[in-house]
Amino acid sequence: MTNNYRFADFHCDTLLNVYLREMDFSKLNEMGHLDLPRLKIANHDLQCFAVFSDPKFGQEAMLRQTLKLIDVAHQRIFSHPDMILVKSGFDLDKIIENKKLAGLLAIEGADFLGDDLFLIDLVHHLGVRLITLVWNGRNSIADGVKVRENAGGLTGIGTQAVKRMQELGIIVDVSHLSEKGFWDVSRVTSRAFVASHSNARAVCDHPRNLWDDQIREIAKNKGLIGMNLCRPFVAAQEEDQTLATVIRHISHIADVAGTEVLCLGCDLDGIREMPTGMADVRDVVRIADLLGEAGFLPAEIEAITSKNLLRFVKNNLE
Repeated sequence: MTNNYRFADFHCDTLLNVYLREMDFSKLNEMGHLDLPRLKIANHDLQCFAVFSDPKFGQEAMLRQTLKLIDVAHQRIFSHPDMILVKSGFDLDKIIENKKLAGLLAIEGADFLGDDLFLIDLVHHLGVRLITLVWNGRNSIADGVKVRENAGGLTGIGTQAVKRMQELGIIVDVSHLSEKGFWDVSRVTSRAFVASHSNARAVCDHPRNLWDDQIREIAKNKGLIGMNLCRPFVAAQEEDQTLATVIRHISHIADVAGTEVLCLGCDLDGIREMPTGMADVRDVVRIADLLGEAGFLPAEIEAITSKNLLRFVKNNLE
């Protein structure tokens, strides 16, 4: 197994373990998929940490939980001397200079906003640099994939929210968003947008995955698609929920839109089980080996495992 490649990941839910389960992020843990020691072992340069609150509790409760989790992230993750909270592209220079791990702070699901767009400015001030617009259901911004055939697109407030996010330099994330919402974002966007943790629907026909025309649209806008290790998004049949099938997703997207659109968005600690034979983030390094076996060149593997995401953050965060 090669350990020469570096890694960067666009989505994890580890912050919930830190908050709800009192996990010490700075120590090697048996619980969960990742912590600081395991990220170091796995040669990670950047990890995006999602702030997630369940929409079923309502907007007011979500706002409080969102602010609480942001505070927990600052106190228990980004306060560590080996971590750097990335607020601008210039912050990435410090990880090389100081041999530190870069952390990006995200919010998964904009339900906390309600009708108060000033909250976008507030969370930006608190260090948030990516917002996933919805989490499967309906909020004031748009509809998610679980609304199914009745799913609408961006609301009027949603359109304003997307524009404000991009004015501030907050990355707009369309994972979990309905198809109509996706195309609305594409129409109103002025900057690159991403699907931080979504796969290819042509390989696995799950509503959380992307059709080929969506993949091409993200690539056309110089965005990124992060490969998700959630087993049902990898394959419908349990026997196919393997890293080999993840490589099929990567190969398909590369064929459709090139390797520059690809990165990792593993969804660790947000998924119940990783693909067959994987236990935690230390097993992610196997993706590089399998990409090599599939015929990807070393430069392409470097791009997919880390460089595309690092470049995107560098170019899109002022």
